[in-house]
Amino acid sequence: MLPGLFDAQRRALARLATMLVAGALCVLPLTTQGSSIAGASDAAPSVREENLVEPSRLTFPAYTIDRDPFVPMDPRVDAVDQDPEPSNGAAAEAPLLRAVIVGDPPRALIELGGVVHVTGAGDRIGKLTVVGIDADGVTLSDGSRLLIPGNH
Repeated sequence: MLPGLFDAQRRALARLATMLVAGALCVLPLTTQGSSIAGASDAAPSVREENLVEPSRLTFPAYTIDRDPFVPMDPRVDAVDQDPEPSNGAAAEAPLLRAVIVGDPPRALIELGGVVHVTGAGDRIGKLTVVGIDADGVTLSDGSRLLIPGNH
């Protein structure tokens, strides 16, 4: 059973209820539209289907995560070549650095062939291996550097 209320508690609850009702009544005119603002006609504006525009679809790059990027790679396991030789004889697409995550260990998002790979030092991108990652970019095994477009 609940304990009884004292007079002071009853008065405080009554004041609170009065303030809540008064606050709701003060906000009521802001939430309704007066007839002078609505205009002379009560008819709602008509919307024709031909005037409706369908938004274009958003597209996002495909991300592949071959392993947990925050667990160091086991040196006994060889990295899988993620960029097989093109079957039509065309030159392989160059990797593109999308982002660098500086931390311990650092990671990089590298796009290759329209797919974004989460990589760390020792991971393979195509026929190259990631040697180092720093805030300026990624160093690959052939000595080349990948830089984020627009930041160099």
